[in-house]
Amino acid sequence: MLTVQQAVFTVESLISKVQQQKQLIHQLVQENEHLRHENKQLRKENEQLKYRVQELEARTKKKQLQ
Repeated sequence: MLTVQQAVFTVESLISKVQQQKQLIHQLVQENEHLRHENKQLRKENEQLKYRVQELEARTKKKQLQ
């Protein structure tokens, strides 16, 4: 059987661990949001580059036909 002092210590220890986990979750959520934003930007850039490549390929093909 736990003494009151042991129980208080155990509860305080658990509270501390929960707070650490909450901080870690908060950090991971922020990192996730940052990575989602970065991914969105990279997808946009990728689309722009695809169109640019298509333009350059069309020009190259046109020059070859001349």
